[in-house]
Amino acid sequence: MVRNGVFNLRFHPAQGKHSLSISQAPTLARRRVLNQTIPVLPAGYQVNFSIKNTQDWVVCKLSDCPILSENQRRMAEANELCFNFKTDNGYSIYLPQFELARALFFHDAYMARTAMDSEVLKTEFDIVHDQANDAVSVNVSISSSYRLKSFENIAARNILSWILVDPDARASFESIVKYEKQYAIELNDYRNWSFQFDPPKLKNANFIVRGKFDKVSACLLVFEVVAVKNLSHNLPKEVKIFHPKFKEYVRGQGGGGYVATDDLPDEYDLHDGEEANLDSQHIVLAAPDVEFEFVHPFKTSRVYNKKQNSPGGRKDEETGNQPSKDVSSEESSITGELPQADWDTAADSSDDIHLYASKFDCFQQMLELLKTKHDCIIVSTQIRKLPKLPRCNMHLLKTEDSPRCIATANIQYKSQSVHLLEVDTSDAAKSLSTLLIVVKEPRMWPLQLEELEMQLVKRSLRWPSRYLNKISLDKKHQGIPHPRTSSANKGLLDPDSITKWASRVQTWISQI
Repeated sequence: MVRNGVFNLRFHPAQGKHSLSISQAPTLARRRVLNQTIPVLPAGYQVNFSIKNTQDWVVCKLSDCPILSENQRRMAEANELCFNFKTDNGYSIYLPQFELARALFFHDAYMARTAMDSEVLKTEFDIVHDQANDAVSVNVSISSSYRLKSFENIAARNILSWILVDPDARASFESIVKYEKQYAIELNDYRNWSFQFDPPKLKNANFIVRGKFDKVSACLLVFEVVAVKNLSHNLPKEVKIFHPKFKEYVRGQGGGGYVATDDLPDEYDLHDGEEANLDSQHIVLAAPDVEFEFVHPFKTSRVYNKKQNSPGGRKDEETGNQPSKDVSSEESSITGELPQADWDTAADSSDDIHLYASKFDCFQQMLELLKTKHDCIIVSTQIRKLPKLPRCNMHLLKTEDSPRCIATANIQYKSQSVHLLEVDTSDAAKSLSTLLIVVKEPRMWPLQLEELEMQLVKRSLRWPSRYLNKISLDKKHQGIPHPRTSSANKGLLDPDSITKWASRVQTWISQI
């Protein structure tokens, strides 16, 4: 039940309150432990299923679910609206409508609040279609309260773009306030409403959920949507986002680069019921992600209005310089005292690596020369995104809105098997050589590569020599410098030098 911008809840064990503000929606999954002090396993069984679409879903009440006990049917939550449908394998699914909306739309406080106001998206986001170039421009109002920091998150940009631009997703999102206006009841100075919305079609979507499953009745009551995969959409290949406050920071003479805010606390004290300060620093809290996977990946990017020199790096304009351990996730105002806290629960796992493959054109050409002129066999190649880690930013390119990727190649030369690793440093954030390594245990290489990538990000793009010594055969690893580039083209390889680069790599392979 939604009541004047808050969700009525039943807590176990009982708390001193029975509701949370709509800003808390990103965290409100059924049977989830809030503000946990020790690690807790998620509730319920994990179940995977696919659907054809949502057109035949039936709207019902939670009390219609046969898994519920008689006592549960008498509780107020039994009136919560659900979708009921059957999967191809015969499962009868009861999916609470609020949980599906939370998973699809409510990834931060802004999107949860905006769902209750039909005019915000129209007022704050102007959509311009460029059919000739298969692109869309999203112009954000300077008065928009959408968090600037979220535009730096690729997953957040992708989900926002999907909601704004895809007609089906947009209509679904806007149906929330439509039902609120149609069915909300004024009672004792409160406006009460059972949450309801029209789901997107979600054609051929795959779900990963957790919930209570009864084998006898083949019935599943969903507690939490973990992932939505094979998600179709009607978006162009590229979405460009413009905000008047976007600034592209460029390297200056003082070493350049990005300087983060002062060291942030590892943990925060979340104060319920206390207003946040509208002008305070903004803290992003950790919360379980909802994983998205679009069947046809698209690219989103920021369009910068101006450039600003950064001789010694920059402070984060949105969070300020005074980190605080005490935060509030309640609604903010100018009279609030605590820093604002928010969540960012969108995780995009779409297979979009092809969008960034061109970054390694020179590397691929060099591999081709190793094969055709130096008798090397290219066993396999792969391009991967560097992992996103807490309080680290080297997983992103600094001069553009895309992930920093790493290319790997397994090469056979005579009886020697080696791996080459090349990291995208086209933003000139660091000078990083190509890594050549002979691994000690080839079967362990996939896991070792994951650890190597994490250490690379943690070490701000420096090869972790101690770890390389540990996993290599007789410490056989070597950094191979790139060909020199002009100062005007720093960070980018000159294609004319690829022949010499290939010769140098082959020499090291033969000697290692």
